[in-house]
Amino acid sequence: MAAYVCAAVNALAAVALATVLAPGVSLAPTASQPSYVADHLAAWRLGWGLWIAAALSLLAFFRWWASRIGWSPIARAAILVAVAGVLADVIAEGRLIAWSPGQPFDVDGALRLSGIGANGSYSLAGAMLTSRTRGLPAWLAQWSWTVWVLGIALAVAVAAGSDPWARLLTAGLFVLFLPWLVAFGRRLA
Repeated sequence: MAAYVCAAVNALAAVALATVLAPGVSLAPTASQPSYVADHLAAWRLGWGLWIAAALSLLAFFRWWASRIGWSPIARAAILVAVAGVLADVIAEGRLIAWSPGQPFDVDGALRLSGIGANGSYSLAGAMLTSRTRGLPAWLAQWSWTVWVLGIALAVAVAAGSDPWARLLTAGLFVLFLPWLVAFGRRLA
């Protein structure tokens, strides 16, 4: 169940990013972003609230995963790394939710915290758990590693300030990640 809930909540968050949030987010801020957000403030806040829910659902999935493979020191460390990612996401997305017209618009700082701190942490935690998961078929192991490598590449793109690469890697990551959750969840269940 944890994998399916995580997939559903992350799918909703990805749709919000692609539709409502995209015009207001960029690593290369524009003068029109604050006015777009001000004109769509309720949807903006709801969209970032979905991303907080997505982070929490991912943490729940990681915890479920760790319980399925055994609570080795690596699995415990992976959960701590994932918790750090959730904290980064909640802080970043909380800042985006709390923004009000007339305040300085620091979307770049929040996106960097989420993109580097959270995505990097989630990808590292996923890689740690994958390394401790035995008996995966080769295709599922390769798919798993591809997801985590894309997540790390996304963190690197955000750190480098490359908006085009960050957008491309985000899209690629979610195209692979959402069905991976379902396939991987079925395998571990």
